Amino acid sequence: MTGCGGGSEPAVKDPPTTRIGIISKLNATEEALNEQMKKLQKAAMRSGLQLTHLYTYFKGLNEMQMALDAGQIDEISTYRSVANYMLARNDRLEILDHTVNMFDSFCCAVRTEDKALHDEINAAIQAMNSDGTLDSLVKTYISDANLSEDPPAVALETFDGAETIKVGVTGDLPPLDLILANGQPAGFNTAMISEIGRRIGKNIELVQIDSDARAAALTSRQIDVVFWVTVPDNDVLDKNWDKPDELSTTFPYHRDEIVHVDLKK
Repeated sequence: MTGCGGGSEPAVKDPPTTRIGIISKLNATEEALNEQMKKLQKAAMRSGLQLTHLYTYFKGLNEMQMALDAGQIDEISTYRSVANYMLARNDRLEILDHTVNMFDSFCCAVRTEDKALHDEINAAIQAMNSDGTLDSLVKTYISDANLSEDPPAVALETFDGAETIKVGVTGDLPPLDLILANGQPAGFNTAMISEIGRRIGKNIELVQIDSDARAAALTSRQIDVVFWVTVPDNDVLDKNWDKPDELSTTFPYHRDEIVHVDLKK
């Protein structure tokens, strides 16, 4: 007689590979990113999840959205605030449900040699966090904003005889880092940098750069500050895995959840 469950177990198929688009990292190659993501996949497997992801770099958000529409990628990896902005302007998109909750912290970056500027920005961020200014800016331009409409312009205060620092913005993380269709930086990035400039007594010049050129623009002195770099806020990844030695990051000014966006089925 053959008991229940006799015979060989059916083969378990490997999960299909999900092609994921992501904005280019500050320094790490695409291959290095996928190696880091394998650590997260192993952590997820210990939780009973089967994940097989292949990440592909894109220079900008528009290019990545076109790749999603064309079926070249299956999902977009971005942040909750950015996903909300995308959905507010495109009803064909949805945010996917994921069991694993991952977060990044957002910082500015300067050249390591510019310690005085680094310390000034840090002091401003700490003060803005302590007095509620950062929370107020997040509410105004992110959490409570009507993301289907462009935010009002933000004036950059100027100081006679003061030093000018050039801040690189990309426009690839709206509403965090937003550049309007007319080429004008606006929203949270402009409001935050304007406030930092006021507090440290320096004039701010905003310079539009490509996301994949952030580190090069900084080290080549095209700009003095990168508005956003991300630092992993988890226990799996090294916080400095994407940071080149010649750059220093400031205290975080924002924290956001990593989510994936897909076309509605």
